[in-house]
Amino acid sequence: MSEQGGNDDASIAQCIGDVLGERPLRLERQMFTHSGNAVYRAHLAGERSLAVRVSPEAQTFLHTRSNLAMLRGLGLPVQTVLAQGATPAGGDFVVLDWLPGRDLFYVFGSLDASQTERIAQAVVASQCRVAQRLPVAGDGGFGWAAIGARAPHARWTEIFGEPAPEALHAATLARADATPLERFRARLGLVRASLEAYFDTLRPVCFLDDLTIKNVLVEDGELRGLIDFDTVCYGDPLLVLGSTLAHIDTEVGVRGHPYAEALVRYWAPQGERLRATGFYASLWVIGLLSLAIEQGNATRVNSLSPVLDDLLRVAESA
Repeated sequence: MSEQGGNDDASIAQCIGDVLGERPLRLERQMFTHSGNAVYRAHLAGERSLAVRVSPEAQTFLHTRSNLAMLRGLGLPVQTVLAQGATPAGGDFVVLDWLPGRDLFYVFGSLDASQTERIAQAVVASQCRVAQRLPVAGDGGFGWAAIGARAPHARWTEIFGEPAPEALHAATLARADATPLERFRARLGLVRASLEAYFDTLRPVCFLDDLTIKNVLVEDGELRGLIDFDTVCYGDPLLVLGSTLAHIDTEVGVRGHPYAEALVRYWAPQGERLRATGFYASLWVIGLLSLAIEQGNATRVNSLSPVLDDLLRVAESA
């Protein structure tokens, strides 16, 4: 296997052996991750398995143990931290129990309607439990943080960066020579401007921002676990709905549509909340489109453009 942040498999196996007193027989790299961390299944004697996550950055998993403990206290099916420490290259690692199942991304085609419905309902119910029962720092704050810690932004809109003037977006749309990407960005900017009053009404609600088509483990058509909670997000929980819809439209397609429809039914966004969901989804897809254009991937550009147009229409709707 390849190295991760200057850590090869042998050094990772030694780290595990040092903290557990038992060296794994084999490390199996798990492939579906966007975090920059390496994730392994550590095979031990007696057909036992553990999960190992490795980051090239120090203190990546500083709050993972306490975050998981609080989520477990709410009854969510999450892992338990068994050990953690620093890698020889100065990174961070954590050892957790192994949960059965595969990421939702891999099982869409095998789910029937009732299984899809149950999984969507369970995921939304978990998010509602987190929003209602997990603490928010006394001085508030929006963005990413440990559970109960102060998030870094004073306003929700700040997580999207500094806005450009509405007049600039309108001028772009009026230009005959504007590229399709420029037009998409201008439309997105105008949508954001129209949602600023909605953003200002939000309070910092805790939610699990990375439960999309990954980090939701399914086995035999049933939800078995939720993973990857080094941080949580404070703000609008509909951000995760939007990003999930974007993942499904861009990475899964029609196989994922029943799950997307079920999520929307259980979240039930209406009015400005529905428009915000479209904005969050569009924000994700426009990043993918920009990358595809930069890479000269015409096939990807052609597939993403109509998806983005449809999502923007939702966000632009009155």
